[in-house]
Amino acid sequence: MKLHHIVFITTLVTWMSHITQALAQSAPFKIKQGILTVAPISPLLALPEFAKKYNLEIEFVTFQRFADARTALATGDIDATPFGPHDISLALAQGNKSLVGVMGIADGGDCVVVRKGEDIKDWKALTGKTVGVGAGSISWLKFAASTQEAGVAYNSMKIVNIVGGGANYTRALQAKEIDMAVVWQPFCAQAVVQGFGMYPSVDHNKSRMVGGMVAVMGVNRSFMEKNRDVTQRLVNAYVDTLNHFKVNRSRWGQLFAQQSGLSTDVAIEAIQYTTLDETMPLEAIKRVTKYLANNGILAKDVSNELESSFNYEFLSKATGKTPAQLGLNK
Repeated sequence: MKLHHIVFITTLVTWMSHITQALAQSAPFKIKQGILTVAPISPLLALPEFAKKYNLEIEFVTFQRFADARTALATGDIDATPFGPHDISLALAQGNKSLVGVMGIADGGDCVVVRKGEDIKDWKALTGKTVGVGAGSISWLKFAASTQEAGVAYNSMKIVNIVGGGANYTRALQAKEIDMAVVWQPFCAQAVVQGFGMYPSVDHNKSRMVGGMVAVMGVNRSFMEKNRDVTQRLVNAYVDTLNHFKVNRSRWGQLFAQQSGLSTDVAIEAIQYTTLDETMPLEAIKRVTKYLANNGILAKDVSNELESSFNYEFLSKATGKTPAQLGLNK
């Protein structure tokens, strides 16, 4: 090796060492991070542990619904949060461009549940049935797409829009006010473990249009633009968190139980249908956006505006993968 190569490498190592030391000695950067205590998001409950490596301090702000988290992020009350993959489309249709998707989180985690012994063997069997939904939620979107693809008219079912947390859905199911709850984990798991619910034969995570995607991680655009290095470190911490729990599912179940107050058997049941996945399938999100616009949920079709609201730069650096590998064209 030539002398000038050795000098260059030595200088580079010294410089990197100084940067690392300076980072360690500086005060941690505090992040206001939205969180929901639901199965597909629950690995992020351990985010503070992994963020320390990047000199970040995580302050959790808890939400019950993606819609509430989306609003808080849009107004800048928080810096980052998970929400539904179509939430950016909802914001754009309202003229708000302050949300930027930076990585995926999981597939699955949404669920449908019926009373025990009352299976729904195919979507057409729902004709005339009373179905509890949260209109506008990602779980509802998967359900609407699945029934449409099966040729089931939406108005052939008795749709009940249920507001509030997931427990309201399972209470309505147990009280026989509805025949099926279109909800998310851990609420299906609670119904199953407690013995009054069961998973039907149909699965709304398999629609051609939506698939199983359940959430993406978004950051506030102004926060991102002012703090690009911090955003990179934050995405690095997200990726480390997901990678850890991909291979430590037992710990994932235990963490979810501890942080949510659920029994361990419910927590383990709740996570078994979720696959952690950092990719962002942009073309699928565009299809969802067109569907929402065509069905009057969005005031206009904003699918052509989405590319500027999904940033693959940070995730690409964190994973070493190209945007194409991370879902840009999927």
